[in-house]
Amino acid sequence: MTGFIEKLHDPQNADTALCIEGDRLFCVGDLRSDIDRLCPTLSASSRIAIQCQSARLFLIAITAAWRAGATVIFPATDRPAYLDGIVDQFDLYLDDTAILAKLAKGNDATLSTTLPAASDCRAVFFTSGSTGDAKPIAKTLALIEAEITIQEPLWQPHIPTGARIVGLVSHQHIYGLIFRIVWPVMTDRVFTADPAPYWEMMQGDIGAGDVLITSPAHLKNLHPDLADVPRPSLIFSSGGPLDLAAATETTAMLGTCPTEIYGSTETGGIAHRQQTGDNCPWHPLPGVDIGLNDARCLRVRAAHIAGDDWYQTEDIAKIDNTTGTFTLHGRADRVVKVEGKRISLGAVERHLRQSDMIEDAIALIPDENDRRLGVVAVLSPAGRDMLADIGRFRMGRQLRREIAKFEDDAALPQRWRFVDRLPSDSQGKRPLHLLRALFADMEPVTPEIVIQNRDDDRVNLALRLPTDLLYFRGHFPGMPILPGVVQLHWAVDQAATLFDVPVTIGEVTQLKYRKPIAPGSKLMLELDCDRENRKIKFRYHSDAEGDHSSGILKWREAPS
Repeated sequence: MTGFIEKLHDPQNADTALCIEGDRLFCVGDLRSDIDRLCPTLSASSRIAIQCQSARLFLIAITAAWRAGATVIFPATDRPAYLDGIVDQFDLYLDDTAILAKLAKGNDATLSTTLPAASDCRAVFFTSGSTGDAKPIAKTLALIEAEITIQEPLWQPHIPTGARIVGLVSHQHIYGLIFRIVWPVMTDRVFTADPAPYWEMMQGDIGAGDVLITSPAHLKNLHPDLADVPRPSLIFSSGGPLDLAAATETTAMLGTCPTEIYGSTETGGIAHRQQTGDNCPWHPLPGVDIGLNDARCLRVRAAHIAGDDWYQTEDIAKIDNTTGTFTLHGRADRVVKVEGKRISLGAVERHLRQSDMIEDAIALIPDENDRRLGVVAVLSPAGRDMLADIGRFRMGRQLRREIAKFEDDAALPQRWRFVDRLPSDSQGKRPLHLLRALFADMEPVTPEIVIQNRDDDRVNLALRLPTDLLYFRGHFPGMPILPGVVQLHWAVDQAATLFDVPVTIGEVTQLKYRKPIAPGSKLMLELDCDRENRKIKFRYHSDAEGDHSSGILKWREAPS
């Protein structure tokens, strides 16, 4: 199979249709002319960040950069704050406007006729790890071409002559780059160049037999009018897990079962599957060897991944040695420490999804400086009805009880966000920064601690309660007061933090609620720790009202 660079520079391909942008069909020769004009303006020693809306300009820019000998940097987004975070990774930034400006100036410089080897065409992608920080992943065009060479024979028999590659995902990520840009160029297929991240932007332009490049986010949110569009030959999905319900609905509406590609930025494609029932296994791509390490995590080896070396993933898997297929069972690296205990975020999510109240959920640590566990959840119709009846605070407590059937107290989420749809990026992934942003604008859930006096195991805290504190909502309408259970929770939480005692309380005695606590109140919380008897006395009081509440907390003895 002819390589990407060679295809674009073969004179015999000059009149070959390549991409559609707006109402215009561009041929290889059209793009080659722009590549020739842009290339002399770029430096061979540069690291060039390219972020384009137009897939046509994107192709022109990356090819010109590689011809110039530069390294192409693929930012995940054009958000200013994100770019500021990786600014030391590139020397030049090109977007659609900058590329068009360079092309408009023209350039008469003589270009070398020697084309770069695919192994010398360097690229750096960025992906988010568990911390949410941008992580650079180095690749070469040779690795991408090697993957396309093994995938093309799988899909070619299903694609009719004249079918186009229609992309909904961004070409800035490796999945979009491979399937929307490099693959169609290497196989002489026309691709759509206009950005179309939503069905409404392209459903009227789908032709019979076209290949759709989508993500789970697209297939979970099908537009009703798609039932009337011509049938695509293939629908690809990658970037995250696709559930069986979405796969089934897509098959019914579009007449084609989605083909999922499993892989990552680091590995490229690893396996594929079509979900026609429960627990459909993954089939490794041709030439991909698979195995497990001692932790039952999948490891893979292929020419386009790490050559002769094994690449170790963090995906827990089970291999069927008879069929050579495998199933996935969550991530080993989705483990966090809460209150000194290792908590599996995947396990928390699985328990929540078993509830009739939940359709989908993601567990996370919303703030590294506040290690309380949080959950972003999509409620079922029954769950939405309950939320309307009892409010967010009590809804969270109800769901905590569901998880408590399986997990210790440390795994019980304390921060909740109920949404209509889980946030995702253009690839259908759910980056940590998008999930954490849901908690950034939440109502306050803790008081402001303005003074702290301590004398060994006796502590006095001065608290001020914001008027918009979450717990005042709905308790009670017209006369908001702080729920007693919240007062108890704060006492337990502060005691655990200040005295380094177990959060799991075995008993609460002498609990008394004397006077209500209103929004905006300023009060004191006294905590007196008796380590010998494993108990803590607490008392809320204020100058204006005297005692509000008090009690004794007794913690359980840690097992030996």
